Amino acid sequence: MRCRSLLLLLLATMLSTALHAQDTDNEVTRLLESLDVLAPSYHGGLILFPLQLRGHGDRADYASLDEAFRGGYLRVSDTGSVERVTMQNTSRSRWVAALAGEVILGGKQNRMLREDVLLPPDDRPYTVPTYCVEKDRWTGHAKSAFRAGSSVGNYALRQKAMAGAPQAEVWGQVDEEQRRFRVAAPTKDFDAVMQSPAVARELSAYRKAFLPIWRPRIVGFVVARGGRIVAADAFGSARLFASLRHKLLDSYAFDCIGRHHGHRPSLGQAAARDFMAQVYAARFSRGSTPAAGSRLDFSGRTSGSALVHRGTVVHLHATQAGRPLPPPRPPRPPLPIPRPELR
Repeated sequence: MRCRSLLLLLLATMLSTALHAQDTDNEVTRLLESLDVLAPSYHGGLILFPLQLRGHGDRADYASLDEAFRGGYLRVSDTGSVERVTMQNTSRSRWVAALAGEVILGGKQNRMLREDVLLPPDDRPYTVPTYCVEKDRWTGHAKSAFRAGSSVGNYALRQKAMAGAPQAEVWGQVDEEQRRFRVAAPTKDFDAVMQSPAVARELSAYRKAFLPIWRPRIVGFVVARGGRIVAADAFGSARLFASLRHKLLDSYAFDCIGRHHGHRPSLGQAAARDFMAQVYAARFSRGSTPAAGSRLDFSGRTSGSALVHRGTVVHLHATQAGRPLPPPRPPRPPLPIPRPELR
């Protein structure tokens, strides 16, 4: 009996190891293996470690939400429900990528997307989950047109969206930001905060300060605040990232405005590399999306998800799970499952 139990335990261990090895060969880990972590840049309490792609990456011609609205080939309509809109890409060739947390204005209420969406050029309407970020307005026709907003929601709002928080928590966060910046918006609209002169002036300063880091083949960044790594965003396409980098920068910079920062924290590239290596070592599971592609969720010491399509990552967002990361450990002997060399 004991021999049989030991055999079953051995088989279970082998199966677990095999499954984990299989998990580490996916779109996310392949992207991570092709990234270098560059030296950090600092401004106003925010540290960014640029992520540079080795090679050319995904050459698909993705349009951002703003580009699609400007081009006139994206239709977004209200369904009459706070929790949903329909999105339709009428382009003949361009795919449209929209990020969780992006704000769209119009309809019966301004909305924020709950998850990343990839719309194929097939002229079909797709139902996309949303949050309301304008609590005290419910006017206009259900088919009223939307347009792109000024921003991605700030980091706190994006985290609530990606965690599937209740609508009341999102409204509560919007109320908190309005109080913090003393913005009186009759409809309790988050966009009114982003458009306020004080916030717009500060965000412009962050954009100017980080402008020198945007080199060719930069596809994302690792973000640190308060002396610790908090999150990362990465893309398979340098072109798509270039069209979204200012929105993403704004979302992180927003939470730093008006806060006491003290001295610049000493945080090196090793901490950012360790964070990305923990994404590589996470547990992965695959799910569906509202439109094209699939969603690759991961959890462990870091957690998050990636929108993937045709074997590549469209967008990855990772966040710290639970508590601050400890300082990087000394080198250890090689593990059975190799980790990427993020330089």
